[in-house]
Amino acid sequence: MGGFPYPLPLIGVWGFLCVVSLFGAMPARVEADPAVREVSWSDVVGLLDRHPTLVASQLRTEAAKGAQVKAGAVPNPTLSATLGQGFGRDRQDSRLEWELELSLPLDWAAQRKAKRQSAEAEVDSARALTQSLRREVLQHLGALFWTIAALQAKVAHLEEMEAQTAQLVASVEKRVEKGEARPGEATRIAIELDKVSSELDAERISLSALRSELRLWLGAPADAVVEVRADLRSLPTPTSLDRPASTLRELHPMTAVMAARVRALDAEVTVERRGRMPALAVVGYASSELDRNAYGGGLSLDLPLWSWNQGRIAQAQAMLAAQQSQSQADLLELENRVVAAQAACRSAQKTSERLGHAMVPRARDVAATAQRSYELGEANLLELIDARRTLLEAQGLYLDSLSNAHIECSRLAGLAGEEMP
Repeated sequence: MGGFPYPLPLIGVWGFLCVVSLFGAMPARVEADPAVREVSWSDVVGLLDRHPTLVASQLRTEAAKGAQVKAGAVPNPTLSATLGQGFGRDRQDSRLEWELELSLPLDWAAQRKAKRQSAEAEVDSARALTQSLRREVLQHLGALFWTIAALQAKVAHLEEMEAQTAQLVASVEKRVEKGEARPGEATRIAIELDKVSSELDAERISLSALRSELRLWLGAPADAVVEVRADLRSLPTPTSLDRPASTLRELHPMTAVMAARVRALDAEVTVERRGRMPALAVVGYASSELDRNAYGGGLSLDLPLWSWNQGRIAQAQAMLAAQQSQSQADLLELENRVVAAQAACRSAQKTSERLGHAMVPRARDVAATAQRSYELGEANLLELIDARRTLLEAQGLYLDSLSNAHIECSRLAGLAGEEMP
């Protein structure tokens, strides 16, 4: 039996290193052995909101809120001042001369509403994206958690099989010494012990690697051994298992992300269209010169002689159309993911139930019967080895199916927004 299959991590190594410093202050549960730390699923979920990826996404939401405030801000007026020494034509008279000019832009009013709508849509998109990222991180942690739980059970079963096989090796050797068995039987059972020990070593290595990954999440000491506390045989039953895929799709945060992006780009089209309006400003001035004082006001107007912003309008319209098409494709893909997740959850549940209720009990009975028959001399060693090998494979398949059921149903729950206990 090979190592337990496990998907590639969603989060980079930097995320795990940051978690060590973020979670190091978390109080640890008092254990009988200080080097062993038991972890439940609630412990893992409790650390979720501190994940660096989610923290970064939340900060991006705050940045979007700042942009929203900026979009609604009224621009400040511009004040220009000049000061200098003035002289008469005969160079006899002189005095300080000054001039003030105040300019108040008005063209912002035409685009302000559309810019605020675009910024609000960006805030909604950032919030929904944070929720979507949270579900993805939760799915990754769920796969890690239940994979470790299954590997722990497989290692325990292999350790039991190794001990039983070692006893059988000793028993066969005694029978060979007494002349009750052929010498070749001792070699065959020794080979079987080597096989079981090799499988046990491989599973221990896989378990150690995944425990180290989880240990980084928890911020536990480097010498700590993380043990998952979970009931593999308690199969999950997501409420979303029988709900229509289209309904679950609409509830997913990515649907809100796509809608918000379309709203933002639609508002950008409006911004660019209103950008064709000439820039307008109200101007007031006052000046004091050697021979006169002047006060007045006026308007400043840009003349759109060469450009009516057609290029930027066309660009914004094309980006909007592209986002609308992409959103339709993403929604279909999301619904397909829900359908696939529902099918995978149902399949995994049925497989684990069938293995647990039929195959494993039968394989256990066959192995026990073969053991008794061998001890009574009614069966040969090869039959016993074959029965024990069948039991070992059946138990491994059963544990794999239990872990897979938890992972697949947790993935479905994540798509539906449920947090499985």
